[in-house]
Amino acid sequence: MNGQRDRPRQHWVIYALGGGWGHLNRALALGRIAVRRHAVTILTNSSCVEYVLERLDLTPRPPSLLGKGERGDVCLEAIAPDLSRAETCDRVQKFLLQTKYDCLIVDTFPRGLGGELAEILPQLQVPRILVHRDLNPQYVQAKGLAEFVEQHFEQILVPGEGYEVPLAYLPQAQHTAPWLIRSADELMPLDQARSLLRLPTNPTQVVIICASGSAPPSLPGKGAGGLGSTETQLFGTLTYQLHQALPEVTVRCLSPQCPPQCPPELWASHWPGMDCLQMADVVVGGAGYNTTYECAALKVPLISFAFKRLYDRQARRAQQHSYEVCSVTEAIALVKALLQQAAEPRQQRQLSYTNGVFRAVELIESAIAGS
Repeated sequence: MNGQRDRPRQHWVIYALGGGWGHLNRALALGRIAVRRHAVTILTNSSCVEYVLERLDLTPRPPSLLGKGERGDVCLEAIAPDLSRAETCDRVQKFLLQTKYDCLIVDTFPRGLGGELAEILPQLQVPRILVHRDLNPQYVQAKGLAEFVEQHFEQILVPGEGYEVPLAYLPQAQHTAPWLIRSADELMPLDQARSLLRLPTNPTQVVIICASGSAPPSLPGKGAGGLGSTETQLFGTLTYQLHQALPEVTVRCLSPQCPPQCPPELWASHWPGMDCLQMADVVVGGAGYNTTYECAALKVPLISFAFKRLYDRQARRAQQHSYEVCSVTEAIALVKALLQQAAEPRQQRQLSYTNGVFRAVELIESAIAGS
């Protein structure tokens, strides 16, 4: 540990462009731990960033949210999500070419979301690390990503996505456990989480509808954007119908904004959602990275809809880590079945899991030292 403290402070930049929660949340999970020893800047165009910043303005600030460390806070460099592709690419390139930093960590898209990194990576005289969340193999092949990554990245980190993701076979690939925004000892106290979700003092079983996806519903007064209307309505409708079908069960829909068709009294808003998911006996949501691995860590059964995404393969993740469904009717039937199988009250379980971000920080430091 003393050796780690003696290492010179570095400035890490995390490229986390992408519209929804996934890239931003994963970057924050890494950054809030890395900032204990290094300065960290996250480059993001997520439509969720304003919501995150609003949470940080709360008084008192939720503990350990960004992991204020000995070296300072994580810095969010936000690019407006409504900029054109050309404007976004220009902002990214100027930032990366004009900013002084020691390491570039690129989440998911090695060429950049708009291909902007492909033009400038050869000019960057810093170690490059790729965070390899799963990618559509057709996209990988069409863009020649294997050859590109092997040439331009010193290290590939696979954060819990297994050995079957398209670039896992490359020689610089290393694997960690999934990256989580909360370690087990950081989860919100149960009484606080119960109050946040407005749960009865002695609740029966709890089902949480996690209405997250490619992007959250727009915040009040923040303009359009977010989950597609079909997805938003699906979660709202599911919340209402599940409450009607199982009146003895406590149902909550967790989302930045109350989805259409969702009764307001069943809606709750909080970030990071992992604080709330620990209270659930069953979670229903999409099969995105964060929802899937947070439920797996908390050992909460996840019923998931595998939404179509341009680059992500939610169906693969859903089949491996959850109970996949295709309709509200199917989801309600499966919720009933899983609740009947529940062996013990959720809140009496002891949680213990590995958060891969700690190992990731060590691996990145080693890659920088060896470059």
